[in-house]
Amino acid sequence: MLKFYDADDTKGSVSVYESHITFNKSMLNYLKDAYRVRIGIDSEDFKVYIFMYDKDQALSGEFKETSLLKLSISKTYARVSSRAVVNYFLETFNLKLPESGFLKYEALYDELKKAIVFSVGGVK
Repeated sequence: MLKFYDADDTKGSVSVYESHITFNKSMLNYLKDAYRVRIGIDSEDFKVYIFMYDKDQALSGEFKETSLLKLSISKTYARVSSRAVVNYFLETFNLKLPESGFLKYEALYDELKKAIVFSVGGVK
């Protein structure tokens, strides 16, 4: 059977560095309208959820301003810069950054939760 490559089939990834979290190009489609993000950690299921909010949602007052994180988007990646969030992530899951300086996880978009999700059990 002949199967064609489709860029939408490319797996997404999230990389956690010492001071930021980076989303690869495959995740940009889900982040393109985002103004801010909130990061939720499920320590029982070892999952991390990144919820995206447009400018109207972020400024609506519905969420604590301190829980909304700035998102920087380029043509090839997106990034959330926050050493505090990375430290919280590492401490919650009792992880340390390896010598390479980052942890990389497969990520996917959860249609029901409307969030990018990755499992800490899936370390590469």
